[in-house]
Amino acid sequence: MPNHGFDGSGHVYYAQYIAQHGTLPDPNHWETHQPPLYYIIGAAFMRMGAMNIKALQFVNPLLFFILVYVSFLGLKKTFGMTAPTYIGTLAVVALPMLNIFPPMVTNEFLNALLITASFTTALYIAHAKSKQDFWRLLMLWIVITTLGFYTKISIFTAIPSLVVALFIQARDKKPMYSMKKFIVFCILSISFVCAIAYPIYLRTPKNSPTNVANVASIKSRRPLSFYYRMDWLGRVDMFNAQYYSFIGGSWNSFWQDGHNAITPFVSFHKKVLVLWSLGFILFPLSLYGWHVLWKKHRTAALVIGSYGVTALVIYTLFNTRGSHYSAVRLTYVMPIAIVYAFGIAGAATHKKLRWLLTVLLFIQYAVMVSHFWIQPWWHVTR
Repeated sequence: MPNHGFDGSGHVYYAQYIAQHGTLPDPNHWETHQPPLYYIIGAAFMRMGAMNIKALQFVNPLLFFILVYVSFLGLKKTFGMTAPTYIGTLAVVALPMLNIFPPMVTNEFLNALLITASFTTALYIAHAKSKQDFWRLLMLWIVITTLGFYTKISIFTAIPSLVVALFIQARDKKPMYSMKKFIVFCILSISFVCAIAYPIYLRTPKNSPTNVANVASIKSRRPLSFYYRMDWLGRVDMFNAQYYSFIGGSWNSFWQDGHNAITPFVSFHKKVLVLWSLGFILFPLSLYGWHVLWKKHRTAALVIGSYGVTALVIYTLFNTRGSHYSAVRLTYVMPIAIVYAFGIAGAATHKKLRWLLTVLLFIQYAVMVSHFWIQPWWHVTR
């Protein structure tokens, strides 16, 4: 149902209010402090669907396909129309963490799309060969990133990719020609985006803090072992939403709330064991692919990698500040999945690994689809 999930009812209420009243709700309700773009889109879908809240669930599947296409464009810019591009795209399609979200009513997927589009545009900026292309792409980046701020504040994690792209242009003396212009373009572009986006963040709750403020106010600290402990291996709780370890817990425990409302959680499941085991193979291959990227596609490694590093640093700082449930979730930096896909594509440049990756990803996709396919007898609240 559209309102399933930890905060599903809050997201539904936000979009439903806009659809019914044509204005934004008071920011003091659950989730209504969020920037409004996703909910405006959802309200438009509701109006097209005769005000049926089920229409809200058409938004994220559409965004999923657009996200896959944008990822394909970024991979194509790096690898061309070759096998690694298609294998990297398959890595995006087959990733369970991304496939959890399409049925949900949440702004996380639009946030992921706009962050991905932002650093993908930065990749194109780094490769721009004429002033006309450069200015067209920079204007596109400003539009995308501004829309990102009207979706979720975590779009700021994509800004370092633009800085790196502009630096590459200045270093290579392409359309910008000088370091002085690099500094000017960085400051003006980011300032312009922030100036347009700032007013929407004045809509803060008056009687309750936001999740970000909650995290900042919590004094408890996660132990250092949170980032590396492996004792979860023997617990056989791979499909329970555990927050005791960044590495472990379950294959999706740090990607969504995991309040047993979206998917039926069990202590052990053979299909989940397959998905869980594939991570031990695919993730190291992705890391190896990043080694290949650094050697053969340095520009892509710098631009896309800058987002990956920023996302991980923000995640670590967020969890260092407190142990609020929102801190451990990777949903606000979900496009790190695209960084992983670039690594898979990099590994696929080696012909011997290409076939192995294709087989592993098809197994992952087939097992995931067969596991998540909702049967008539499968009621997720049971």
